Amino acid sequence: MAISDKPVNRRAAMPPNTDIGELFVRRFNVVSIYVVILLLLAAAIIWSGIKTAEGVQQYHQDYKTLQDMKKQERKLQVEHQRLLIEQQTFSATPQIASRAVAELGMFSPTLKDKLIIQPGAAVALTLAPDEADSEGTTVNESDFFEADADLAEAGR
Repeated sequence: MAISDKPVNRRAAMPPNTDIGELFVRRFNVVSIYVVILLLLAAAIIWSGIKTAEGVQQYHQDYKTLQDMKKQERKLQVEHQRLLIEQQTFSATPQIASRAVAELGMFSPTLKDKLIIQPGAAVALTLAPDEADSEGTTVNESDFFEADADLAEAGR
């Protein structure tokens, strides 16, 4: 081919009887496929971005919940330690006695309510009615120990 001064017209190479509508159909069919592919890719990118943002948001919510639960666990551990100390404190004998009197209405038995039985002795100590005072309470505890000493000497 020789170089000429005339510009080459590529459209002139098409057959002269082609309709302009057919040209648009050929050209836009190829373009529409590319447009559809690009739109699908854009939609996929947007969808993956939204899903990533949702995942990050869910992660932050779960992390905050975890931190709240850890704080609650620490508080419960402190409460558990405090309750263990309180349990040890209240299991002491004076505490049990004072709570039994205050909350349950229990009382220590008086000398009148006590009966002393010694092995080998057939005599039981009981207090006579004249040894009780006017309110029905028993005599002094020292009298009880004196009577106990008398029983011990009698058993020898």
